[in-house]
Amino acid sequence: MTTTVSPTRLILMGAATTLAGIGLGRFAYAAQLPGLIEAGWLSARDAGFVGATNLLGYLVGAVLASRLARRLGPGPVIKLSTLLIAVSFLASMWQGQVWWFSLWRFVAGVTGALLMVVAPSLIASQLPESKRKRGTAWIFTGVGTGVLISATLVPLLMQQGPELTWLGLGLIALLPVALVWRPWPGLPQAPQQGQQQARVGLVMAAIYLAYLLDAVGFVPHTVFWVDYLERQRGFSTWAAAIQWGLVALGAISGPFLVGAIARHAGWHRTLFTALALKGTAVLLPMLVPGTLVVSLSSFTVGALIPGMVATTMGRIGELVPAHVHATAWGRATALFAVGQAAAAYLMAPIYASAEHSSLIFIIGGSALLCAATLTLATPLFARHKPVTEVS
Repeated sequence: MTTTVSPTRLILMGAATTLAGIGLGRFAYAAQLPGLIEAGWLSARDAGFVGATNLLGYLVGAVLASRLARRLGPGPVIKLSTLLIAVSFLASMWQGQVWWFSLWRFVAGVTGALLMVVAPSLIASQLPESKRKRGTAWIFTGVGTGVLISATLVPLLMQQGPELTWLGLGLIALLPVALVWRPWPGLPQAPQQGQQQARVGLVMAAIYLAYLLDAVGFVPHTVFWVDYLERQRGFSTWAAAIQWGLVALGAISGPFLVGAIARHAGWHRTLFTALALKGTAVLLPMLVPGTLVVSLSSFTVGALIPGMVATTMGRIGELVPAHVHATAWGRATALFAVGQAAAAYLMAPIYASAEHSSLIFIIGGSALLCAATLTLATPLFARHKPVTEVS
């Protein structure tokens, strides 16, 4: 039976999944870390280990997403994953051993990846072409909303203790559950001529590699930025918090900006522009002094956290048929998870050396500029005519 859902409702349901899976499931924990360590719930070393299990879970979920969606159906996968995000917060109210927190952060990682792979690709396949670019971008407004919650509400909740913080996040995470707990459309059907997947080709390989390099550039600001500003650039705690707030504001506005650019320039040019801007924003504070430059970097990188996801997914949607989009997007997400985890582990010892701490931003920015150059050259890799972009 085919389920018909209006485009507006589909986009709202999609935003709810990215809010739960990434905005809350990923970023809220980072905002909790100082309070959890200060309250004695986790040591600094254990907190890092617990965070790493989330990255591992995200990789596992990205690998399994398309298989689970085909076997169980996208609706049950999306509903159960969103519910488990809320459960992971509520279960963490109990001050258990490290394995207990690691278990639920792993669950949040797996389900976050399932939501990131299954829901956006499914929704994009259901939207009419006239609304696809705008809708694909707006789906990821949930990421920025979650970052804003982590920048504002989590510090206030932490003043009341970790238990109430976990409870508050669990209750907030139930709101997306209510939005997604309704009928979902089925997966797009493969053409009758055959069920084989589209060839990846050099163009898709280049997109995959560019997204992996984006993961490298993603790490410095999302993991080390606030601490770097405080300890290496002399920002006060309040001033550094303002910079994270600018990241949050950028993350909220990013999908709208990316959607507007894509409607006029197409996904290929938008992807190149986004990577070039993000690379410049990561590098610029290392080259030019001043709070204004730091603020511009915070906002731009924040905008391109969800913006890069929307742009990469949109570009993949132009290159592969709808019935294999979830598989291709799952591969890209898995490669992003690998790049993110590898970069975090490799950058940590570099950052620990105070005299070389800024090197991680140079590495991240350079990786992004390399990715931009790679995407600019992708038309040269195409064996056939470039994909015609639609409005």
